[in-house]
Amino acid sequence: MKELFNKYLMPYWQDNIYLEKTWDKISNIPNEELWNIHYNRKVKLLALVRQNTINRLRRNGMRYEEIMDIVSKLDPNILTIGFARRFATYKRGTLIFRDLERITEIVNNSKTPVQLVFAGKAHPKDIEGQDLIKQIHEISMKPQFKGKIFLLEDYDIGMSRYLISGVDVWLNNPRRPMEASGTSGEKASVNGVLNFSILDGWWVEGYNKENRLDNRTK
Repeated sequence: MKELFNKYLMPYWQDNIYLEKTWDKISNIPNEELWNIHYNRKVKLLALVRQNTINRLRRNGMRYEEIMDIVSKLDPNILTIGFARRFATYKRGTLIFRDLERITEIVNNSKTPVQLVFAGKAHPKDIEGQDLIKQIHEISMKPQFKGKIFLLEDYDIGMSRYLISGVDVWLNNPRRPMEASGTSGEKASVNGVLNFSILDGWWVEGYNKENRLDNRTK
């Protein structure tokens, strides 16, 4: 993205990111160039997801054929939603599964399928947070969700760089007003990733009703 901005934005844009004029030429970036960069990052992310999933399921004793069937469904042409952060209960990591029937329809839609990638850690003493991770694993192993929902382990800064730049949509649904900042969403935005968020944390400060997707694309 920096290379793309260097090509189309004003010189020394990195020193003036707070100035509105710095972003005047953002719309001059051709859609094809922007998408190609994003697509390449998405391919790299899904390669990480594939290997991480193989390692985790193999260690859990799953048969090779079943593992390969799961990871073979990863597709960079499918809308990919990411949720990666500390698994504190107020961040509601399992909220998207509140209506299992509805989410089953969404991820398995033959015309517009969706794949979800989860990653994160819970504090060693946060049993409820650990239970959220366990719930996501159990849901991902249900027949209708195999190959549609992926849970990554060993989450760290290196992995987060792939996630915030490779997913299509960054999911953020904490319980208001508990989110102090939510900087992962800020980093995703700089990488051209769409935010799907409630008005909490940084988004309640950054959203002004004029910077919605439908307004930016008119």
